[in-house]
Amino acid sequence: MGLTKTYKDGATPTVCIIGAGFSGMCAAIRLQTQLNLKTYIIFELEPELGGTWWSNTYPGCACDVQSIIYQFSFEPNYEWSKTFAGQQEIWEYQRRVANKYKLYEKIRFRTEITRAEWYENLQQWVLDWTNHNTGETGQMNADIVISGTGPLRLPRIPKQFDDFEGPKWHTSQWNHDYDLTNKRIAVIGSGTSAIQVVPAIVDKVKKLEFYQRSATWVIPRSNPNIGAFWKFLFKYVPFVHFIFYKLNYWSRESTLSNFSTKWRDIFSRRFAMFIAWAHRYWQVRDKQLRTKLTPDYALGCRRVAVSSDYYPALSKKNVNVHTATITNVKGKTLMLSDGSRQEVDALVLATGFRVQDFVAEGFVIGKNKCDLFKAWGQAPKTYYGIASAEAPNMFFILGPNSVLGHNSVLFMIETACDYAVMAISHMMDKDLSSIQVTPKACKDFGDEVKEKMKGMVWSTKCTSWYKNEQDEITALWWSSCTYYWWRLRKFRPQHFLAVQRSKSATVRDELFRGRGGYRLLKE
Repeated sequence: MGLTKTYKDGATPTVCIIGAGFSGMCAAIRLQTQLNLKTYIIFELEPELGGTWWSNTYPGCACDVQSIIYQFSFEPNYEWSKTFAGQQEIWEYQRRVANKYKLYEKIRFRTEITRAEWYENLQQWVLDWTNHNTGETGQMNADIVISGTGPLRLPRIPKQFDDFEGPKWHTSQWNHDYDLTNKRIAVIGSGTSAIQVVPAIVDKVKKLEFYQRSATWVIPRSNPNIGAFWKFLFKYVPFVHFIFYKLNYWSRESTLSNFSTKWRDIFSRRFAMFIAWAHRYWQVRDKQLRTKLTPDYALGCRRVAVSSDYYPALSKKNVNVHTATITNVKGKTLMLSDGSRQEVDALVLATGFRVQDFVAEGFVIGKNKCDLFKAWGQAPKTYYGIASAEAPNMFFILGPNSVLGHNSVLFMIETACDYAVMAISHMMDKDLSSIQVTPKACKDFGDEVKEKMKGMVWSTKCTSWYKNEQDEITALWWSSCTYYWWRLRKFRPQHFLAVQRSKSATVRDELFRGRGGYRLLKE
């Protein structure tokens, strides 16, 4: 790996990484491989790494992006069993990568960061943590914080189901102890998780009551096994894996035109709509059911699902599809706006995540005691989703306006991590204690996103987790992955304010190398 990157006096920054999913893993690996930096620590709330792929274990859980591009570019997996990998296989890939880079020894499991506050006089973050196994609490000082918590961490659980008297759980908190056999099960929601879980459980349950607020656009998915011959070629024949990676990557990039509302892209949009229409027509022969499953909004306004077993599952005799609104819950009975009611044994909440809750109130207290929750409000102002003017030395992975609707987020994760590492490298080169993106740079990015989104289908009328309450797109990046990389291919110091290092800022700190961080000494 070469020599460790340091400040001019030989010191290295202490880095706190929040989250041990793909984002946190990538940040740690990039620090190791590009800077040979080992003075970092990862805090993970769960008892294992994996993030989304550890917590989501519902039946049928899988990636809706091809396996060959849903992996780190620097850690190719030649052993994927299917074109679209399942949850268990993705998590096992994460574990192998973590073991290779010795990440486990850097992770504090079941330890939650409950507050992060910037101290200007120290030029450091002070982080409060709680260990949920032991109940122990403490503080840690960090020069730099990288947030890798991701957008799919907080389940959206409607309060109206609090009164349900039977078993209920969110898909991200699947109850594996409950036997679904011959039970009457209600599935609430029609997003990606519902589209995966319904076919996986429909043959086991006695009756499946399916409640959708609005229909989802679904295109067919071919998911063949990847045989030994192809695995051999990927692993041993030069460039075969690379070529297939690029073919899949550029194939996904080309679909961006499906999400544009410009006239030049009308043919590709119409073709995608025809594919979805034909898929629904041939798989759902019942006209009344087909009408219920026909979206009333533009293709792509919500996330497009890929499945070839969803429609056949809903066509089974033990399934009822409901489009009326659930108005009341009493005991184990769901009452609908059309006057009907259904009694069920258990509820499965496939209701998605609180993607718009980027930070909790009081969680990040930035410069001048600014609460990031209040500063961002419903429309976060960031620099490519990576940095915020209120939070010096803090980097976000998959932050606002950096999630995707058309390609693999692993590419975006790598790009954001590379930019954060470039920024940290710049700090050491210039002997800086802090860097802070300028408000103007954040405003310029926000204004550009707002303007560009006007030409994208995501801004058309529908209910989507892409949008905030004002119908502004705050989750998605508006262009291609390649253009995101091009914009962030090098660090731009002109967009940041910098503070030179000062010995006085560290006089009151004791280096606690054994734990990879600082312990604050309070007067």
